[in-house]
Amino acid sequence: MDNRERLEKLGQIVSQKKILILTHNNPDPDAIAAGWALRYLIRRKFKAHAELAYGGLITRAENRAMVRLLNIDIKPLDSLNLQDFDVYGLVDTQPRAGNNSFPAYLKASIVIDHHGARQASQEADLVDIRLSYGSSATILTEYLLEAGLAIPKTMATALYLGLKTDTLNLGRHATDVDYRAAIALYPKALLKILAQIEYPDLPRDYFLDFDQGLHEAKIFGKTIFCDLGYLPNTDMVALMADFFLRFAEVSSSFVIGTSDSTLIFSLRTKRANQNAGQMARRMVKGLGTAGGHGRTGGGQISIRDMSPEKADKMRQSIQKRFLKYARQENAKGERLLPDFPLRNGVT
Repeated sequence: MDNRERLEKLGQIVSQKKILILTHNNPDPDAIAAGWALRYLIRRKFKAHAELAYGGLITRAENRAMVRLLNIDIKPLDSLNLQDFDVYGLVDTQPRAGNNSFPAYLKASIVIDHHGARQASQEADLVDIRLSYGSSATILTEYLLEAGLAIPKTMATALYLGLKTDTLNLGRHATDVDYRAAIALYPKALLKILAQIEYPDLPRDYFLDFDQGLHEAKIFGKTIFCDLGYLPNTDMVALMADFFLRFAEVSSSFVIGTSDSTLIFSLRTKRANQNAGQMARRMVKGLGTAGGHGRTGGGQISIRDMSPEKADKMRQSIQKRFLKYARQENAKGERLLPDFPLRNGVT
């Protein structure tokens, strides 16, 4: 099925309906941009009513700045009544993936994603999962271009940012389709606003969490592990995993943290022969949900009903599983930073 056929199918699904588009929880720029573009497409091309929503929170400073500066109409899911809608679409996530708030008893008629396909997604009327694409924003850019719709500058900025962040400036998972989308979007992007989004003012908590991550991080052979403990902003888990992977002496990073009810982890690898998404799914088999692709993976495990002791054992178990799959289970842990700062050999 090509993009023209997908658009025809989409039109059939949404015609004269009310549509709810849902991203994954705590959405990142790719999910926000792709969801916003799908809402725009449905409204402008097919004249149907569509709303964009998310579960969890938009907590990361960059993501809040994106929504505010680009005036993106995205609503908390708990502010809407699910029964007000006829059709449900998932973007940058999939049914029963564990990272969204879409109820299992409802059917998702539209699934658009670039991560590994889940069996539950096959129940949708339109399933568009493209593993060779670096971002969901790339897929939606193609939709808008195929539909012949003018892409507003604010939306082009959002889509370019989503593509850019999910591919680490077109350097990770990016393919020719992502390059072509970036070329189409860049001339329309509002570069001054983009800079404000990417470099927002940061709260004190950001630096406290970052400092904790640096001091908790341990090196096990060719991998780096960090337990951030309880986090008011769980976006720091993925941020620190990306940051630690830049350490020259390691080939993978693994970071965990917890909210009130969930243990969250992010996995990164430099090795092309490792699939981080598959590794993440194997690690939590029987415990929780996980996904990803290529060199990026992550997942979560519910600890809502666990005692503090049992939750702590779960954290230790996940660390051991990771070290086993990274083949570093016999490596001795060494702190990334020494107990006392060193500069030029002087304490």
